[in-house]
Amino acid sequence: MADLDKTTMARRLTEVLRLDTGIVGVKLYKDRKDLPRRPYNWKINICQQVSAARYQGRASAGTPDLMVCAIGAACTGLIKTPERFTSGKAPLGRYVADVEAGRRFMANTYKVGDAGKVYDGIFVAPVEGFTKEDPDVVVIYANPAQVMRLVHCCLHETGEPVKADTVAEAALCSSIGFALKEQKPIIGFPCAGDRTFGGTQKDELVFAVPYILLETIVENMESLLMGHGQLYPVAPFNNYTPTMVPAYTMQPEDLEDK
Repeated sequence: MADLDKTTMARRLTEVLRLDTGIVGVKLYKDRKDLPRRPYNWKINICQQVSAARYQGRASAGTPDLMVCAIGAACTGLIKTPERFTSGKAPLGRYVADVEAGRRFMANTYKVGDAGKVYDGIFVAPVEGFTKEDPDVVVIYANPAQVMRLVHCCLHETGEPVKADTVAEAALCSSIGFALKEQKPIIGFPCAGDRTFGGTQKDELVFAVPYILLETIVENMESLLMGHGQLYPVAPFNNYTPTMVPAYTMQPEDLEDK
């Protein structure tokens, strides 16, 4: 298949999987001077940036000094992970019973910032809005059945499983960090903050994938589509004779000409 442009890939994924919101691209910058636009002059969270991109098609930039969510910034390497997170103190009483559980909880939240500050700026936009350069990571919000098909598209050629985030903490930002640094797709369970500030719906999961894998996913989707005819929604099997209550069941006398 010829190289696919971003608009074509986004359109095909949206059409075939019937996604409710747009596909989002994310790019991290080591120097904020390289950001393609200036950040807002008020503080926001990364989940708000992604929400604006997927719901409204808006692009935005962010820097750590103009962010509220410290764990989101740590997950994406915009700051060094603060001690209150690495020690397990931050989630104490909110998510975990004691500091040791909190330490393990946070250790299981993927954070680029555990290795120190790596980036100084983030740019978020609809994936097709990246016209001058490619995003690092693509983020898709989808329901479980749609994510199932995305998983199938990932493993079509390899059979390898897709990792899932199971602690549900800073899942959007943690998934972005994982996809960026590990160069693998990941499924995330949106955190309370994403639901509060990003408008994430109760039936949505986060699917993040390195941009370099997006074309392969689309090509695999087309191959699967040829075999299935339809990937989503999964059609119910209805080639059988049902049983109904007697009063509503066709009787021999119902077929007689009166």
